[in-house]
Amino acid sequence: MTRLLPWIARAALLAVLAIAFAGAIDPHHNAERSAQPGDVVEHVVYGYLLTVLTVASLPRVNPWWIGAAYLGIGGGFELMQVFGLVSGTFQAKDLVSNLTGVAAAMIPLALGRRAGGRA
Repeated sequence: MTRLLPWIARAALLAVLAIAFAGAIDPHHNAERSAQPGDVVEHVVYGYLLTVLTVASLPRVNPWWIGAAYLGIGGGFELMQVFGLVSGTFQAKDLVSNLTGVAAAMIPLALGRRAGGRA
């Protein structure tokens, strides 16, 4: 798996570069066409920032427990919305957005630790 990881990262990098380049040279590029709703962006950003800042603030706590805690808290809030205990309505996209934000924080951390172990 350690040898496969750089190739997966390279493939992802090439895909992102190709999409960015296509958008940069497309004279009819419309960023609003592909923009996510504010609620989705908000869940991703909060998931990311809360995870990164908590990991940085609590260096003695296992970061995987922190990520799992935020996923549990996000899922708990969505579940409470089902029963009307907190405002809002349950939306699966909120769960996916929370997961995306936490994963965006945790994946680079995991990759950095893996690369650090190889040196």
